[in-house]
Amino acid sequence: MRGPVAIIANGAQKGHPVESFQPIWDSAAMRIARSAWVDCGLEVFLQMDVPYGATSSGRLSDDAVQPLLETGQKDHPCRFLEIGSGSGIFAKLFLDALKAQAPEIYKSCTYVVTDGSAKMLESQAAHADHIETMVFDAGAPWPDTFEATFDGVFGSYILDSLPIDILSVGERGIRQMQTRCTLPAVNEALEDALKIPGSSHLAPFLPMAKNLQIQTRHIEAPALPYEAALPPPEGEDTPLVHCHGALACMENIAKSLRPRGFAMLSDYGTLSPREASEQIGFQNFGASAALAVNFHQLDGWFSKGKTAYLKPDAEEGHLITRVLYNGDGHDLFELVDLLFGLARQQALRLPVEAAREMLRANAFETARQLYGKAMALQPNNWSLTEEVAELLLLGAKDYNDAISLAEFGLTLNPLAPNLHRIIAQARYHLGDISGAATANSTCLRLWGASPQAHLLQAQIQLKSEDIQGALISIAKGLAMDKEADQREALVQLQNEILVEISTSAGEELLAEVNRTRALDELTTRP
Repeated sequence: MRGPVAIIANGAQKGHPVESFQPIWDSAAMRIARSAWVDCGLEVFLQMDVPYGATSSGRLSDDAVQPLLETGQKDHPCRFLEIGSGSGIFAKLFLDALKAQAPEIYKSCTYVVTDGSAKMLESQAAHADHIETMVFDAGAPWPDTFEATFDGVFGSYILDSLPIDILSVGERGIRQMQTRCTLPAVNEALEDALKIPGSSHLAPFLPMAKNLQIQTRHIEAPALPYEAALPPPEGEDTPLVHCHGALACMENIAKSLRPRGFAMLSDYGTLSPREASEQIGFQNFGASAALAVNFHQLDGWFSKGKTAYLKPDAEEGHLITRVLYNGDGHDLFELVDLLFGLARQQALRLPVEAAREMLRANAFETARQLYGKAMALQPNNWSLTEEVAELLLLGAKDYNDAISLAEFGLTLNPLAPNLHRIIAQARYHLGDISGAATANSTCLRLWGASPQAHLLQAQIQLKSEDIQGALISIAKGLAMDKEADQREALVQLQNEILVEISTSAGEELLAEVNRTRALDELTTRP
């Protein structure tokens, strides 16, 4: 007779496997997730499927200029490299900051923008005189031409997209987690596609990615890359993300630095070893997926390297930044500790959180003061600018100020659809229907799936007496409002329109039926 554990576990075997067991990086779920990047453009950023505001808000771009200035004058034109450039906003804001703070360096510099997606690189238009583009996989071998070539290398949300293994480490040794994906029914097309090496051809299967179930098992670990970076197996079995792709990439970065060159890498991850009771989960960004970077492993591996590996003494852990420096680490440690340490991170975060609390109590003037302090600390943060214009100024009905602040934000990030929508919404409230329509059209061009923009579009069309167009915009908004954030407002506006249509139709029918009115019985004639 089977025991209760086996009986309970039996349900995990349900489904039809589309592949055999293999390491997590080679699984169908991860391969299909990687295929999402091949043909995608800016949509994943414009729709905030990837929360790039954390790394490309302007703060890190400003911070990246500081180590360059700290390391002294350069006797050559500077070259910079960005891996996994994504939206291109980090590059734009870095070059903006460099032009303002060190115009002599900016004048002769070159910024090499790389990404695994050719379509993504089409967005790199700003500062075209200083930018070179290259399709490049940071997890693959680096070209020899990159060696000792760059004064600065930047990477945001790239380390968590590089090859990994999930291991179990304990008294039973080091065991590798293997996975296979299943679907509720047989899908021969997917099974056949998965037998072909690579990921780019898997993009047609993206719609079914959410239906994949992942079955896991652990086996004795085969030979693994960077085995020396693994802890000794002792104690309880503990899950471990083995970031061998990140280790290899960072070693390649170190080789690419000129003397006194530096690299700044920012990502989400963990700072301490996991507990035996913890489970490792995926981060899902739209159709893509990633795993938190094991910074504890990276910190240990690079602590004895030839290239200085710099991290703050204490940090919050919301966004983790590490600096590689091809020089004496003492030259930059204080600056790294200041820029990315706990004290500054809290100083940047606390005024914003306090302002949000004040807004919940409708204390607009107190929130205004707190947001003012936050903006003084981060004057080039377009994401914060968007928040202030949306939450504070629109909430307080300061429509002209909302327009001015949003227009300033667009000078930092012209590809932020919500800044255009804020301008449209403010102009609508000011009675400038034509201006509102123009701004909202730009928002919808950048982000056609915005429920808020479709709601505003319907309101604008109503003002122009385009009833049919308004109902179509409402229908689009409802279809795209997957989180149901705008559903109540959309349905309410739809009901108001339908009631108005019914009322108008009823009045017209009554007028037609009762068109003839006899006045013979009136005692007084007009």
